[in-house]
Amino acid sequence: MFSHGIIAGLLFAIVGRMVYDRTHTRQLSELEQMNLNRVLPFAAITFTIAGVASMGLPGFSGFVAELQVLIGAWRAFPTIAVLAGFGILVGVAYTLRALQLAFFADHESIAAAKSGSTNPHSVFDPISTPERIGAAILIATALLIGLFPRLLLDFIGPSFDSSLFEELRKVGNF
Repeated sequence: MFSHGIIAGLLFAIVGRMVYDRTHTRQLSELEQMNLNRVLPFAAITFTIAGVASMGLPGFSGFVAELQVLIGAWRAFPTIAVLAGFGILVGVAYTLRALQLAFFADHESIAAAKSGSTNPHSVFDPISTPERIGAAILIATALLIGLFPRLLLDFIGPSFDSSLFEELRKVGNF
């Protein structure tokens, strides 16, 4: 849950604050015409990093989270764990497609063409320093927990020794 909150928060910040506030659209068909990787390179790079973290690649908190869920599911319900693995693959495909359409489509920037500008960076306001700092903090957190999961697991682990979980172990044979 922690990892999801960090990574989803980063993705929403990019889509909502960095992209929508400048383009005024969330439609991938419209975004793909804007060549955002050239117009908003920080947003493109940050979305790529957030997408990788969301996919659960090693080094990010998403990997630790997905691995623990899959291991736990495998022990209790192997078939459901396999289905969850396929779900992860669908999520990877969706994330890569959204990344490609929103930021790396091979089109000229309509906004730059309309303005007659040869400098695509002049079309939208640049990413502000607070936006950059917020994104950096969320990326650093996802990396920190991904590289050192014990920082969070040692804090959470003792809660499983509570009487509530003892009763669940008796009932559920966990």
